[in-house]
Amino acid sequence: MDTVQKKKERPNLEGKAFLNLHKRVETAIMDYDMIHPGDHIMVGLSGGKDSSLLLALLARKKIETTNDFKLSAIFVHLGFEGDDDKRAYLKNYAGSLGVPFHTVDEPMLDTFKREKKKPCYLCSRNRRIAIFKYAKKIGANVIAFGHHRDDFMQTLFLNILYGSCIETMKPNNPFFGGEFRVIRPMLYIDEKMIAAEAKRRKIETFPAGCPYGEENQRAYVKELIAAAHKRHRRVRQSIFRSMFTVRPEYLLKEPSRKSML
Repeated sequence: MDTVQKKKERPNLEGKAFLNLHKRVETAIMDYDMIHPGDHIMVGLSGGKDSSLLLALLARKKIETTNDFKLSAIFVHLGFEGDDDKRAYLKNYAGSLGVPFHTVDEPMLDTFKREKKKPCYLCSRNRRIAIFKYAKKIGANVIAFGHHRDDFMQTLFLNILYGSCIETMKPNNPFFGGEFRVIRPMLYIDEKMIAAEAKRRKIETFPAGCPYGEENQRAYVKELIAAAHKRHRRVRQSIFRSMFTVRPEYLLKEPSRKSML
């Protein structure tokens, strides 16, 4: 009876939904030439559902273009509330997938007090620097982040509203003359798909712990898109399609006089 009960409670790690997500990751990898034979990919884990599921998807490998790549995981300990619990869980989680786990300390609260720039910018910048430094240390040349389709759409809106430009994140972005590449293989996956699969696989997730987390501009843009989606169910699809359906002839040229801005 106990054995039967355990089988019922244990999720099928190769279920239909997971295989669909893997196919979407594989398609993004092929579309944007993300992984090359011999790459050492380091997945940035945050304690959220997105990066944890990405690690599981990449750990499966079976990518049509190549399975010849090494996989590692890294957690940046920022000193926020709950970071110790995150680190302990993620170490065990990565181990269960057979992926080597690394951690690096980058205390941010003192940085917030010392520097006057916006906290989200500082946190993002310092985490990236810490990850690049550690990647160089262990010989990783590719850093994978768990940004999904909704993140790409939100970034588009952020740049329009606050950056005065029409752009989003790059799915495959070289840094330092190509020494490193940052890839985002979950480009074709909706956040709702991730949430459902994380729940099915019983992946534990943690709040960010950042005291500024609920005040940032991305949270506002996320709410804005969600409100528009409630009015029309195809809004998300339309926003995503707009990022590869560009008609330059219907855009403007820069005004000859700055006073026109």
